[in-house]
Amino acid sequence: MPGQNQPMPIFKLDKDEIKFPPAQFADSEGLLCEGAGLTPLQLLAAYRGGFYFWFHPMRYIQWWSPDPRIILWIEDLSVPEYLTAQFEKLNFEVTYDRDLEGLMRFIQKNGNAGEMNEAWVTERTIRIFKEFHKEGYVHSIEIRVNRQLAGGLYGVAIGKVFFAEYIFGTTEYAREYALIKLAEKLKTEDFILIDLHKETNETIDLGLSEISRNEYLDVLKKNEKNHTIKGDWSQ
Repeated sequence: MPGQNQPMPIFKLDKDEIKFPPAQFADSEGLLCEGAGLTPLQLLAAYRGGFYFWFHPMRYIQWWSPDPRIILWIEDLSVPEYLTAQFEKLNFEVTYDRDLEGLMRFIQKNGNAGEMNEAWVTERTIRIFKEFHKEGYVHSIEIRVNRQLAGGLYGVAIGKVFFAEYIFGTTEYAREYALIKLAEKLKTEDFILIDLHKETNETIDLGLSEISRNEYLDVLKKNEKNHTIKGDWSQ
């Protein structure tokens, strides 16, 4: 069939574009479009449409919707016994929404190396997520040891879905602890799932599931009916 093996086109979005193409048009890696900005309205549209963003060095913002998608159904959280034993030894301290910028700069300092480089957590990313945090959508979980940051995560809550942007730790098991504490908190608010984008070498297995893009989009469609619980989680 002519054109059967042709790569999918990469859509170009205007700076102020809010409407995204259907996620089903993404290529085999999950890339669909480039461009647009990172305003709160654009981010809301992207998350609701099944996308997350990625900076390409010296080029446009890229928008991705991989197939399959890695998620954690809140009800499926499973903590191995060996982790529970490690947590007791490490005596982690957890806080919520206490220091988003501090956590992001911690990640920027310790995680922007090697493959991730300066395109991972940029100054622009920090500025945008601080603004989105003021809107009540962005939340952070900070993990400390002896009052010093050891890891954590941040992401976006829309309806009953939490879109985890980055999970990081410089101390062993800090990443796992952050994800567990997030899931436990979300369970009290009847959240459905945590989106973890796609499988990587650092994917944490705490009962994760792999679902198709279409199934993921169907969940997001149903999630539109859910009221977003906005505000500060530090209380």
